[in-house]
Amino acid sequence: MKKSILPVFVALLFGFLSCNSGPQPIKLGTDACDFCKMSIADRNFGAEIITNKGKIYKFDDTHCLATFRKNNIDSNIIKHVYFVNFLDPHNFIDAGHVFLLKSNELHSPMGGNTAAFESKENLNMTQQKVQGNEITLQELYDTE
Repeated sequence: MKKSILPVFVALLFGFLSCNSGPQPIKLGTDACDFCKMSIADRNFGAEIITNKGKIYKFDDTHCLATFRKNNIDSNIIKHVYFVNFLDPHNFIDAGHVFLLKSNELHSPMGGNTAAFESKENLNMTQQKVQGNEITLQELYDTE
């Protein structure tokens, strides 16, 4: 009897440990945007929505994320929103801690032209190179 329980326990433990409630790396050229369906190709832009049930939606641009959030998903089922860190694209920034810079000089994939930063200092450093304005998360959501 003990031998038959062990494989079940291991399978359940593996399943539990493999559940990840955080963002998943975006695979450039492989993952497609869940809004515009274009292949995600620019490593400096992108975002993810994670639902309460763990479903992950990936986006190539803040424009796609904001429009999808407004028109395609009930905001009550959103658990987390993450943005690709413009200066450190291998890391994500939780929406609650993000600083956003909107600039026509950024040239994001779908014209949202908004970059995400983990600090005001990093936003200001980039703002010295490109003309643009800091916007809030709510302003991003309201403009789309």
